Amino acid sequence: MGNNDDEKAFVLIEKAVYRAKDTLAVSKSFQPFLLLLNEAGEEEFYSNDEPNEDKSYALLEEKLEERILQGGIDILLLVSKSGIPAKFSSSVAHSIRVHLEEKSQIGVTVGARFLYVPYERIVNPNQSTSVLLDTPLPVGFVAQYIVS
Repeated sequence: MGNNDDEKAFVLIEKAVYRAKDTLAVSKSFQPFLLLLNEAGEEEFYSNDEPNEDKSYALLEEKLEERILQGGIDILLLVSKSGIPAKFSSSVAHSIRVHLEEKSQIGVTVGARFLYVPYERIVNPNQSTSVLLDTPLPVGFVAQYIVS
């Protein structure tokens, strides 16, 4: 992956994580969402109103599969709220999970990643809520969507 591809992915991840963080500051949860970067350099955002998070995620996967068939996707992020896998020692129980796949990684054995971004919601004395993010925990795996 070239530096330009790295930068595009980093910017998209940052946008997705901060979008989730901003929502968590208002609510204890957020709806999963899909953020794509197409070959024209345009961002595409998809979400739904399904109240059940698992069903909402499944609907986004269906949308992603439809969109993959149309072609033209450089980077995909499927973002959800998740627990942190037991193999990671963390004092924080919850995370923003980012499923990342990139067209530039086709052919790489471990071409996809989960980034678990631990977070903690803090209720301030004035009753406002802030969200503190911790260091992301990356987990590599074989790509599921952007494949050759």
